[in-house]
Amino acid sequence: MKRTILFAVLSLMFFTQGFLFAEDVKPPETAESALKERQLFNKLRRTTQNIYKTSMRSTVAYKLQTALGFISTIDLPEPALKVFAGDQELFKVEVYENQVLVKPITDDASPRMNLVIVTESGRLAFDVSVGPPESADFVLDFRLPQEDETLVKNAFDKKVEEKVTVMEENYRDKETKLEEKAEKLSEHKLKEKVASGVQMLSLKGSKGKGGIEISLLSLSRMEDKAYLRFSVLNRSDTPYRVLKTSVGVLDYERKFFIKRESGSIEFPSELVLYPLIRQDARVFGVVVFDYRLLEKAQKPVFRIYEDTPVAGSGRDIEIKGFRWFK
Repeated sequence: MKRTILFAVLSLMFFTQGFLFAEDVKPPETAESALKERQLFNKLRRTTQNIYKTSMRSTVAYKLQTALGFISTIDLPEPALKVFAGDQELFKVEVYENQVLVKPITDDASPRMNLVIVTESGRLAFDVSVGPPESADFVLDFRLPQEDETLVKNAFDKKVEEKVTVMEENYRDKETKLEEKAEKLSEHKLKEKVASGVQMLSLKGSKGKGGIEISLLSLSRMEDKAYLRFSVLNRSDTPYRVLKTSVGVLDYERKFFIKRESGSIEFPSELVLYPLIRQDARVFGVVVFDYRLLEKAQKPVFRIYEDTPVAGSGRDIEIKGFRWFK
């Protein structure tokens, strides 16, 4: 009898400990990782907590996470012409010209629907779900797609500002005794002087590989710096991650009336480009490098390399012989 009671007590203790241990083992927290994945996919730029900015793209379905008891606001740069909600019994959707409000109104465990907004500039598609309040999207502030010239303009503006600063410092060092003259030489005049030296060539070269198409758009020059503007179009079924780009020259030599490559030189450069190009997306970039004149036996070359686990196995693309400043 005593053995039976002792066995029962030990069994109860074992069961209780096992039950408590099972409760203590919880699945890893995924809210933070899901938020980071959503931010990367939507290309969100956070301004404050739960409030983000991004650009309008009609080729993707944005991931919008709401929360029970909260309203998610979609701010548009222009009025919404049409709004279509997948299930208005799960979510309440209200439209106020440039704003679309989305709020969950159900107790379902994981409600989800799609949402489509049509504006004058195009269509926005959303995959709407419900999650914890701390990672919900309170405001998505959309902007019209930036023109590809914006990247070049930003690079120019940055260079102009740097040049203005250097010129101002040199001027102060050399003309400390001429304060009145220094005051009349305004920042606006300095910028005009720097920007007046900009030259630009339009380019038409393009090449593709494995569903990736690279197009050269323009070559600009300002004093000793050059800016090669290009685009990457991903028509493949997989994302394209850029490892690096380079601009350089190819040397040629002629033997027995045949012109052959004899070597190459890569210029030091700086890349301005979002590194991940998803399916059905076009991304614009700029390579900034030190400008140099080419000899008669040289041709320019642009290379872009895909980031892959095995070196040399990616969709690397090379474009040779595009226009250059003489």
